[in-house]
Amino acid sequence: MLHSTCLTRKSVDNLLSLTHLPGERTRMESEPAREAEEEEIDVIWDENGAARYRILKDTRIVDFDGHNIAWLDEQGNIIDYEGRHRGFYENGVVRDPEGKVVGLGQDPAGPHPVLPNKGLIPGATKAASAPKKPKAQKLLKKPEASLLWSKKMLEEL
Repeated sequence: MLHSTCLTRKSVDNLLSLTHLPGERTRMESEPAREAEEEEIDVIWDENGAARYRILKDTRIVDFDGHNIAWLDEQGNIIDYEGRHRGFYENGVVRDPEGKVVGLGQDPAGPHPVLPNKGLIPGATKAASAPKKPKAQKLLKKPEASLLWSKKMLEEL
């Protein structure tokens, strides 16, 4: 008697779960490249391991629904679209004005807390068109880097 094997998505997922470590991308997940990947320079995860923001090549910070949150100046200052200085981005780490960590990028460097597991990167909605970048009202002094997580998300700073 001849037995045929039919692979379903569920059976493939079951096989992958046997050899796949949490936080790692499988070959199926990393190929083909996400369309949004072509326009982003970093993805930022929060302290719970949820992918929250994308930093685009044009220096905008957007969420995965495509909303414009803020933008980066040449020094890594994060400025919202009302001209308020919200935080800092340097070496893959987003910090609040006190130096506490709001989120970690794909390859963070320098002092930062441990993020045990990065969740999968969700599908991204095309970012809304870029609003006019206002001049920063008052740039804050860069704080000492902290190893602690901030209690606020970027939108709350």
